[in-house]
Amino acid sequence: MRFDYKEFHIDASPLDEGGHYYARAKIYRRTSAGGDFVEVKYSGDLGDYPSDADAFEAAQRWAIQWCDEHGA
Repeated sequence: MRFDYKEFHIDASPLDEGGHYYARAKIYRRTSAGGDFVEVKYSGDLGDYPSDADAFEAAQRWAIQWCDEHGA
């Protein structure tokens, strides 16, 4: 699932591996006004969850916290 938060674009798409859903997120920031997005942070695996919705929520929480700590 992709969404924008502050000056960031976040891809918090869970990884489905054999019935386990792994939370992970990639955070992007624009290089300049109207410029391309560049990846600035990758979470790695944040744990496995019983559903894709649970994994997305975990990744979303992690990404928002990271953006709040590292935003402009």
